[in-house]
Amino acid sequence: MRIKRKFYLKFLAVSVLICLMCMTGAWMVRSNLGKIKIKDISILDGNGHKIAATMFIPSTATKETPAPAVVALHGSFNARESESYLCYELARRGYVGVTLDCDGHGDSDNYKENPMDAFFLVTAEPDANFESIDTAPTSGMAPLIEYLYDLSFVDGNQIGITGHSLGGKTTDAVYAYYKIQEINGGINKIKSVYLVDNQQLSINKQWMSHLQYHPSYAKNDAEIIELPYDIDFGVSLCKADENNGTTEAGGPWNFSKSNNARTFINELDEYDLKEGEAVKVGTYYRGHVDGSEKEYLRILNQPTEIHMLGPYGIGSNSGAIDFFQMSLSAPNEIDANNLIYPLEMLFNALGAVSFFLVIYAFCRWLLTWNYFSLLCAQSESEIYRPAPPKKLIDKAYYWGFMIIGSIIPVMWMIPLAMWVGGHKGETFAARSLFGTILWPQGNQLEQGLWVATAGIWTVALFTARYWLSIRKIGNVKPSDWNLKISIKECGRTILLAFLSVGMGYFMAFVASYFFGSYFGLLNWVIRWPNSRMILIALRYVPIFFMFYLTNAFTQNIGRMISGRKEWKNVALMCAINGLGLLLLWIYQYSMFSVLGKVPLNSARVMQTWSFFIVQSVCTIFARKLYLQTGKLYLGALINALVFTMISVGHTMTLNVSNWWF
Repeated sequence: MRIKRKFYLKFLAVSVLICLMCMTGAWMVRSNLGKIKIKDISILDGNGHKIAATMFIPSTATKETPAPAVVALHGSFNARESESYLCYELARRGYVGVTLDCDGHGDSDNYKENPMDAFFLVTAEPDANFESIDTAPTSGMAPLIEYLYDLSFVDGNQIGITGHSLGGKTTDAVYAYYKIQEINGGINKIKSVYLVDNQQLSINKQWMSHLQYHPSYAKNDAEIIELPYDIDFGVSLCKADENNGTTEAGGPWNFSKSNNARTFINELDEYDLKEGEAVKVGTYYRGHVDGSEKEYLRILNQPTEIHMLGPYGIGSNSGAIDFFQMSLSAPNEIDANNLIYPLEMLFNALGAVSFFLVIYAFCRWLLTWNYFSLLCAQSESEIYRPAPPKKLIDKAYYWGFMIIGSIIPVMWMIPLAMWVGGHKGETFAARSLFGTILWPQGNQLEQGLWVATAGIWTVALFTARYWLSIRKIGNVKPSDWNLKISIKECGRTILLAFLSVGMGYFMAFVASYFFGSYFGLLNWVIRWPNSRMILIALRYVPIFFMFYLTNAFTQNIGRMISGRKEWKNVALMCAINGLGLLLLWIYQYSMFSVLGKVPLNSARVMQTWSFFIVQSVCTIFARKLYLQTGKLYLGALINALVFTMISVGHTMTLNVSNWWF
């Protein structure tokens, strides 16, 4: 026992050291070796709601030499980490980069039943709501711009805004708000707009060359005020964007040939592209708007990426950087393709690996202590290992039930999600907007109900296989599976799971507080949670625990057979866990490539990509701890705690009043 304790203590120390190295490396990249100050801030909007943001301030931004600023907003179900890469790349070039949490996301207040109101409400026909900053649907972005405008080290005459997906539509709302302030005698504090994987304001999906403002005193259409897009404007639409860009010209890869693309360029007086003419992708168009004295820019970029990669793809980010260097004065111009953020993404990904290593090593180290040692299997006989099927019929049952168990649950995932989200009616059926007081995160409720029912399904299949085959192989009985657990064992299992996950999140706290960084890959983020998120996560844990327990049961009791090398057992289970999802993605994108539009709800399919990571890690955790304890519960509970915390900590929270469906 003492030898094992020393081994796992060393294992833990190495894992912590790797974590610290990843934090340090990420900080060095994010801060440009200390030349960029990273500052988390929170402000209150006019209604008293908190808006959380992170500022990347270059050392050259001072009261004497104020710098241009760019505000970036993430997409739905994400948080401000998504836009941090772009923001510090801009800070390297002398801009003040600011990324914020949309209301209801991250650390900002969730005071709306629908935090995505900008996405649904904003068109090219803004109304009287846009006359006040407190009623305009800008998701906290406009109040943040007001805050920046008054900072001594920010050049208030050079503020650009950008956003991805939902953030792009909100960016449109911000521009509409400031344009209306200008027509009413105020100041338009926006100099340039760059949308990523979203669209210029439209009416019935048709882009408009101007805003049609309906002021509060308007009584009929004759009083509508037309406001031109007299601003530097850029649009980046990924060629494989499954969420936007499908037009009369076909899929998003043909967007440059669409009427919307032509309208965007034809806003300039000098151009009049006719039907059949394509916009030149990546080319800056220069001209005047409504006879203006000033010359404005237009550009359409189309990187070869999917929607989800908008905040992370090199093509998307280099296009945004180049646009702002052209539109706003560049204090420290650096080629837009000179990017260092992929290095931080590598540190973040390695940090995520070390995060899980810390949890595992700490758990195994605690298991060597007397208090927790009663949880360990005392002999090999306590660890049930299924005998391999030998007869042809038993092999058919083994492989057939396993493949069916992976594929069939995926078939009801989208219908179930649409049923849950559809409680708000058809207008909202495309998004996860339904929640309850107990479970106020719609997409987590959808996913939780799906994985819970999937777990029940796999156990039902196992039961059928047991009666058809398993019980005949070696006279297997349920008592062989070592499922009983005493009250003392249960209590210590729960305590050990919380301590282990807590150790991992202590490292996340160190990363956040001391290094201004986090762990993760793309929009799968392991962030230090606030107290609200912890309380929400605890409500979802029972739902997700159903899945992780049943998944551990079917794998360890039914599928990981004796005689097969252990690494092959684990690798096969990882593959089987992700098989259904893989087929789902193949179907979605193969049909997309043919039809130009996706057959299944794009938002919900995109939400599943991280399951490939989750399913692999949870399989390894469950197996390793099962072999140590002879029971399923410790690994299943750790998986439920850690993955629920990750999911809940980086998504959208609703402000709802209903207790049930």
